[in-house]
Amino acid sequence: MRAPPRRLRLSTRFDAATKQTVLEVADTGPGIPPAIQARIFEPFFTTKPLGGGTGLGLALCQGIIEGNGGSMRFESAPGHGATFSFTVPVAGSLGETAGTPALDSSEPVRDKSILVVDDESTIGWLLGDVLALDGHHVDVAANGRIALDKLGARAYDLVLTDLRMPELDGPGLYREMERRYPGLRRRVIFITGDTLSPGARRFLDETGVPCVNKPFALDKVLHAVRQALKAAIPGEA
Repeated sequence: MRAPPRRLRLSTRFDAATKQTVLEVADTGPGIPPAIQARIFEPFFTTKPLGGGTGLGLALCQGIIEGNGGSMRFESAPGHGATFSFTVPVAGSLGETAGTPALDSSEPVRDKSILVVDDESTIGWLLGDVLALDGHHVDVAANGRIALDKLGARAYDLVLTDLRMPELDGPGLYREMERRYPGLRRRVIFITGDTLSPGARRFLDETGVPCVNKPFALDKVLHAVRQALKAAIPGEA
């Protein structure tokens, strides 16, 4: 929104008939060019220059909304801004919306220390907030180098890490953890959108580490975390 008027409007409403809440976010920007409208939810598609963004933001938002039984759409015309609408059912809680099974039938493991490693700060802090709400102590690192510093400063029960990161990527971090902290080898979960490249697929197959694909639904992340924490407790599965 470079030129005035710079306005961002947020509005919500509740549809009692369908038991759905609708959130609308509208701006007065230049709008979304018709040529790229079909691709804006495509993972890793971005119009920003190299290093300016990952192209996962909208795909991630869509995955979260749809993972909780909702829908996401937009309207835009050149020169007339864009409006994004998020429709979410309110009957149930996270992971228990209409048509979505409950996370677990058993009590989740709580009060654990978890390290989240992701160079996209939005994703890192989102995961951190969700895991904190699930009862854990969470630290966030922007890349593998920072993560190693944190691992050297305190003990963690679980590490969630992206694969593609600057300075030290996910595979590099995992190999260093194998060398320095072998007890954490089976307490790692990869979260990535790069599962189709031969190198990533080969690495995941070789290590056997659980992986959650981006864009992800938060209930899938919580399920993977709970399963990994239970597996680390003797007698639990």
